[in-house]
Amino acid sequence: MADYSGGQQFPGPPRPAGFGVPGGRPSFQQSQQQQQQLQQQQGSFVPPGPPGPAGQAPASPAAYLLCDQSNKATCGAGFGRSGTGNLYGQPASGGGRPNSAGSGGGVGGQATPSPPGFAAPQPVRTSSVGAPGSAFRPPSPAAGFPPPTANGIPAARHPGARTPAFGVRPPGVPVMGPPPLRPPQMGGAPPLGGFQPSQQPSGPGFAPQQPTLGRPRLTPPGAAVPSFGPNRAPPSRNSSFGSDASGPGPGPFYPSPAPPAPGGARPMARAPAFGAAQQGGFSQPGGPGPQLAPNYGTPQNQAVLDQFEALTLGPAAPGQPGDAGIDLASFPRPTGDAAEAAVAPPTPLFPANAHPRYLRLTCNAIPAQQAVRARFQLPLGAIAHPFAEPPADSPLPVVQLENYGIIRCRRCRTYINPFMQWSDDGRRFQCNLCGMVSECPPEYFCGTDGQGKRLDSLQRPELSQGSVEFIAPQEYMVRSPMPPTYIFLIDVSYRAVGLGILPIIAEAIKSSLDHLPGGERTHVGFITFDSSLHFYKMSPGASAPQMMVVAETDEPFVPVPDELIVNLKESREAVEALLDNLANTFAATTSPDSAMGPALQAAYLMMEALGGKLLLFQTSVPNVGVGKITQRDNPTLYNTDSEHRLRVPEDIFFKKFAAEASKAQISIDVFSFSQQFTDLASLSALAKYTTGGVYCYPGFNQARDAPKLQTEIKHNLARQTGWEGVMRVRCSKGLSISQFHGHFFVRSIDLLSLPQVDPDKAFAVQIKHEESVLTGSVAYMQCAVLFSSSNGERRIRVHTLAMPVVQDLADMYKAVDGAATINLLAKLAVEKSYHAKLDDTRSSLAHKLNLTMQEYRSMHKQNTRGQLPHNQLLYPKSLRYLALWVLGLLKSSALRGGARDVPPDERILAGFEIMAAPTPELLRYLYPNLYLVSDPAGDWGRPTAGSRVGRPPCIPLTTMVMRDNSAYLLDNGRIMVLWLGHLIPPSFMQQVFDIDKAPTQDGALSVEPVRKGRELSERINALITDLRRGRAVYPQCFVVRQGSAAEQHMHALLVEDKLAQAQSYVDWMTQLHKTVIAKA
Repeated sequence: MADYSGGQQFPGPPRPAGFGVPGGRPSFQQSQQQQQQLQQQQGSFVPPGPPGPAGQAPASPAAYLLCDQSNKATCGAGFGRSGTGNLYGQPASGGGRPNSAGSGGGVGGQATPSPPGFAAPQPVRTSSVGAPGSAFRPPSPAAGFPPPTANGIPAARHPGARTPAFGVRPPGVPVMGPPPLRPPQMGGAPPLGGFQPSQQPSGPGFAPQQPTLGRPRLTPPGAAVPSFGPNRAPPSRNSSFGSDASGPGPGPFYPSPAPPAPGGARPMARAPAFGAAQQGGFSQPGGPGPQLAPNYGTPQNQAVLDQFEALTLGPAAPGQPGDAGIDLASFPRPTGDAAEAAVAPPTPLFPANAHPRYLRLTCNAIPAQQAVRARFQLPLGAIAHPFAEPPADSPLPVVQLENYGIIRCRRCRTYINPFMQWSDDGRRFQCNLCGMVSECPPEYFCGTDGQGKRLDSLQRPELSQGSVEFIAPQEYMVRSPMPPTYIFLIDVSYRAVGLGILPIIAEAIKSSLDHLPGGERTHVGFITFDSSLHFYKMSPGASAPQMMVVAETDEPFVPVPDELIVNLKESREAVEALLDNLANTFAATTSPDSAMGPALQAAYLMMEALGGKLLLFQTSVPNVGVGKITQRDNPTLYNTDSEHRLRVPEDIFFKKFAAEASKAQISIDVFSFSQQFTDLASLSALAKYTTGGVYCYPGFNQARDAPKLQTEIKHNLARQTGWEGVMRVRCSKGLSISQFHGHFFVRSIDLLSLPQVDPDKAFAVQIKHEESVLTGSVAYMQCAVLFSSSNGERRIRVHTLAMPVVQDLADMYKAVDGAATINLLAKLAVEKSYHAKLDDTRSSLAHKLNLTMQEYRSMHKQNTRGQLPHNQLLYPKSLRYLALWVLGLLKSSALRGGARDVPPDERILAGFEIMAAPTPELLRYLYPNLYLVSDPAGDWGRPTAGSRVGRPPCIPLTTMVMRDNSAYLLDNGRIMVLWLGHLIPPSFMQQVFDIDKAPTQDGALSVEPVRKGRELSERINALITDLRRGRAVYPQCFVVRQGSAAEQHMHALLVEDKLAQAQSYVDWMTQLHKTVIAKA
């Protein structure tokens, strides 16, 4: 923005002759004539204005009214532009712009002439002290005008005598300082923009209250506001966050009365609802009646821009303290009532769209032009979760078409969906993706109504719902669906026996046999290994297995290939006998070696013809045969060009073997129990390219970790699973899928190989423009997964979306989904860390956020001509939590710090989980939930409707809200931590742990099992059980005492606090704002 210091005036817009330069001003007689004409038109009397300076006629209010109605830049006499009169027709102190040097001379000085074609400079509203840009002070009632209301807008009068709109500046004229006031509406209506008059008194000594730009302060009147200036210390842990209250006992997070939830800002003006219908829409197939397109376009661009939120991050004027205006409670957080709304997917724009659980767009609108896409700094794509649990009220329909097969487009092979257009009375249909017109099979024919909608659309799920599952005919099968096959590859070396892992694994597998999907078709097999390989022949009807040992590890072979994988029902007795005697069979082993690589090769030979799931249980570091793991953890490689090599496999064997396994439809799950560096970067490659999972148990302790291991094995074996899958994502003409992110193997340019797919796996795709300009008002996306069900059917799960095509960047910011965006950003960041330094990855992520906020501010700056508050960070409502989630990602184990901050295996595990995480699970990981559990008030921990348990409200992740005499439960989806303040009452210890005081040793406390008869123990355990429900990872609950050595591990999970290598939430937002201001 140009520098207008030193009294230089903002040029106004061009004006016609008679209202600016060139052209003369209207004379006094002309003004009187205009006043009389206006009075005759309205039939009302307009009182004369206050007397003007000596030698001049009194200024007429009709001139102001006439100016307001004609929407001109100004109206001649009475506006103080000539330096001889002020806004009210009284002598001006400085002419032109008040309190500015060189703008119009002193009293009676001549005004600076305006450039030809531009309006003369306008006065700037001033406060009682004359500071430019301060609050505007209206005239006193004695001036002949009605007294102002509390917000500075004159009271509305009868329509016959409208009050002049003081302080109103015509559109297009820039204003320094706060935004201009809006004029009152006729007939006593409330002011425009939804601002209601407040009860603040007006008159001498009171400046009228101005409508603020962006977010209001959330601290209620009379409540203490946290201040961190030189005269105020930060609040202690014993005090309520945002108040001065202190003392024992739990208290409210916010002072009473509670303000709105953080993140709720008041917009400047309300825009039409996103997706609101307007005339001229199109008819959407599959919906109940005509469906209108969302209301996009130029007429509402201003309303779209006005829907922003703002966070004050500094003083509003020079000389104020640096933390003035910072209200910690106003920072956006997904806590309290906003917690569920932050995670919840948006409502589908079209009724026939697939549910966002299955396919969730990062932006629910597609730019029509590549130029608009280039300005949108965030990635454009979708999170595909094809096997997500369906909503309770909308089960996934299964469709079996008759002999005519599945209806598809002849050109692009898009599956039939609700958005295809029917013509010729239902004899033809047009593909909604490529536009190809195809013939409808006679067996599938049905007539259409007057709107081109099939008469049977409501009876056919594929024509009315965006998500459907087809039973595929024979032509979709290369071979008959293979039976569900499970091969268990178990390490039985000396270390595995010593840790007591074998009986836990055997018991978990045995208890899951009745829950394996597939029923009578299920097959199983077992291989154990140490320095040699052990195979088990389990003949049908045999009471015990026969073990065969192969000592050859350089070129392993399978002794009896056809008798090692058996039908579970036919060989159930032998299988159970093997599991019962597994621990005793190897109790006396002394071999410390591990031939994991040769064991994998042998398992591949067994499964090559069938495919299936391979579960690897690895304890000792592999040191025999191929796939050896070396101690390659080298901290000196950090911050060098070779740093990324620590996060990728060192031996090419792992990636090559995974590729061969994926080709044979074999999925690998890795369970690691190593007590030392295990090179999880290499082991995880086995699961990454075969759509498997990684489960890590560092420092395995039988008493502590046995429940976690058993629960995760049972969940892995019993969950719904699709076998031999492939996935393809299609887009409308002019769009294409540029990249895929997640765990899979790319078989061709747009075909993903998924040996097994389940509800715990999600994938991400990026969309790119193939044409510079898109034609049409709606674009489409379809995700299709072809797989074999556990009962032997070949099925196709199809999810279809319709997306509006928009012309403006403002519409894209309005339609962006912050939760899906951070999911895609997180996957991109983890992938970047595999070939770049962590510092570069973190910088790239922060730079992307900076560009997003800069572009958004620049968009507003162009619209308002630079009139934006310099101390406020502007962001769209849809991205209110994006900066906080990015901060949580930077502080996660995947990206945080360096070699000394996070163990290498833990970093790899965190990145692996992020790449496969669905959106709700990832958000919980980036910003964990923190609950107060020492306050028995409320219904948390008690049963509610739907067999669930009530939960306390989430509170911010900062020690400022954690009191020394309270207990808090933190849940990030992977672990839970029960934090105890050092002043926790003995009654709490008695209720929860059945002891009088906390022990001195860390790890001596456990909240489980429940203490019978203790209400607080029962409620906390019920809450923990409910939080664990349905998760792929069993989060263990650790008890941490304030001041103990283990507390530092919890501090890394408090996203809003400062860490050694990361900023606090306040510092992060302040730095973001400074960067945006410097470059916007």
